[in-house]
Amino acid sequence: MTAQQLAKLNIKGIRVAQPYGRLLGEPEKNAVIFIWGEKGAGKSTMSLGLADALAEHGRIEYIPAEEHFGKTLVDRVKRLGATHRNLNFTKWKSIQDLKEILLKNRSFACILDSISVIDANAKETVELAQWCRENGIMFVMVSHATKDGQYKGNTSIAHECDIEIKVTKEGGAETEKNRYRELTAIAVPFTAQDRAVAPTKPTTKEESNPETRENPVDTPFKITLKEIDTLHKIRSWKRINSMFGSKMPCYAPKHSGESENAHLSIRYTADYPKKRYIMDLLLDGHLEYQACTEGKGGGLKACWKKLVNKYGDLEVRIFKQDHAKVVLGAKEYKRQERALGKKEKSTAADSPAPKTKKKPAAEKKPTPAKQSKKTTAKEKPKEKGSTSDAKSQQQVDIQTAKESQAKLDAFLTKVLG
Repeated sequence: MTAQQLAKLNIKGIRVAQPYGRLLGEPEKNAVIFIWGEKGAGKSTMSLGLADALAEHGRIEYIPAEEHFGKTLVDRVKRLGATHRNLNFTKWKSIQDLKEILLKNRSFACILDSISVIDANAKETVELAQWCRENGIMFVMVSHATKDGQYKGNTSIAHECDIEIKVTKEGGAETEKNRYRELTAIAVPFTAQDRAVAPTKPTTKEESNPETRENPVDTPFKITLKEIDTLHKIRSWKRINSMFGSKMPCYAPKHSGESENAHLSIRYTADYPKKRYIMDLLLDGHLEYQACTEGKGGGLKACWKKLVNKYGDLEVRIFKQDHAKVVLGAKEYKRQERALGKKEKSTAADSPAPKTKKKPAAEKKPTPAKQSKKTTAKEKPKEKGSTSDAKSQQQVDIQTAKESQAKLDAFLTKVLG
């Protein structure tokens, strides 16, 4: 194929329902998508929601190789409202069986959740992705992350894909690679309500104005440890973790932060008999800093103070309004809410009232006593009114002129006579 022939090709991508379309762009029908993330981050929720959105274009084969047809899968389908008639769930048997099913059903796309549990190595997975591409079938593969924060498997998997999506513990999905649009990120929809997006329309000035928003805090937003420290009296390490979005469940000193935790997590160990207290700061599950206090001056508050002094500029990213209320606290959130209400009222009061055209008030100018008849006769009323009003006004002026003229003639006769 020559360059001129290639330039004439018109390859159209597919449109995917929002918010997934905002993340993917308009991929080709045979695109390969790679979704990965930490355990419990929401990879399966992301892939199932995407499968339901792709079902608008044809039959989808969703292979829940990790959880099979269990309760968690059923609950997720109900929670997301992923019940499109083109969405089908298929049990995993082997790569050869999967290929036969895809060809037999003329499937539009295949979602394999996840490649970490099927009996296939990286080479076989890449070959399956290439086979799907050659047969015009979209292939979405899901994988776990390692302790180092990287995806499991050979780098050839990421090289083969057209779109690479990382699902984070904070509830976000961000593209690490995308051949169809610039890299972007969205919040992973966790319910059917989250997936419901109003039709796109041009943004008005009122909608783009942050003063008109319902909540005083726009999400997502960032807040530092120093700012959190000024807003709260720190009383427990669990409270700190709840503000970070972490759900670390135990005091165990061997706990590595691999359970449900956010980007930032706190682990606190108190040895009361020896009066020794340790607070660990974990970044993505790995120990970053250890604050240790001893004696009467030690404890949770003292450890937290040392931590804030050293890492006060570390930021926590907030994605939901409910989490924003927890981080800011009820008092600060209400204060900002009141301030927002006052701003809206003052803006409404300061805005100029709509201008209406008013007719100028009639101004009656006194007629001078010494006014000639000729000049008065030519004079027209300045005020625009009805025809009858103009005539009556003219008659009044003539009568006044006659009286003035009579007085003037009498005066001249007396003087000159």
